[in-house]
Amino acid sequence: MPASRTDIAGWLAILAGSLVADTLDAADLANRTAVATDLEGEAFAAEVLSIMRVIAESVETPAGFDVVAVPVGFDADTLAAATILTAFGLGIAGPRVAWSSRPQARTARSRIAAHGEAALAAVAGMGAGAVDLYRYLSRIVEIAVLIVSDRAATAVPIVRVETGISLPSTVLAYHLYGDAARAQSLVEIARSTTPMLMPIGFDALES
Repeated sequence: MPASRTDIAGWLAILAGSLVADTLDAADLANRTAVATDLEGEAFAAEVLSIMRVIAESVETPAGFDVVAVPVGFDADTLAAATILTAFGLGIAGPRVAWSSRPQARTARSRIAAHGEAALAAVAGMGAGAVDLYRYLSRIVEIAVLIVSDRAATAVPIVRVETGISLPSTVLAYHLYGDAARAQSLVEIARSTTPMLMPIGFDALES
C-alpha cells in the first residue's frame, strides 16, 4: 500500500506552521501542502521533498531542529516516507543551526546519522527505481554529519556551575562572563524555567 498523501501533507503543514516564520513562505507552504494530495507518484515525492527543504531552511535554533521529527501513528508505508523526509530535513537543518555547545552539536550529529541510516534503509527497500534518491539522500546526510562534526569540535564545552544559592540569571551571567546580556543563553543552556531564580546547580557554557 502506498504512503498516505493526506497524512504526509498534513504532517508537513503542521511542521511549516511551527517553524516557518516568514509570512510569504508560510502562506505559500499552506497552499502547497493543501494541493499536494492531488499529485501522484514522482510528482508528489518531488513536491514533498521541496516543501521539507523550505521548512528545514527555516530552522535556526536547537529547539527548531528538535521539532523536525518522525511522527507517530502512521501506517508502515507512510512512516517510511516520513522517515525519509525527516532525515532529509535534519540534513538540511543541522548545518544551519549555530550550536552553542559541544554536547548540543554532538547530539545533533548523532541524530542526523541515526535518522539518515533509517531513511536509507527505507529507500533501499524501494528497489532499483530509488537509486537516485538513495544517492541524493546519502550525500546530504554525509555532508550534514561532517559539518555538524566540525561544529562539535570547535564549539564551547559545558561546565557545571554550583552556586549554593538561587540567583537571577543576569547576575550569574555577569559573574560568569562579565556580560549580563548573556542571561538568556544561560537560561537556555541550563533549561531553567525560572530565570529570576536559577537553580543552585546547572550546566553552562565554559566561556
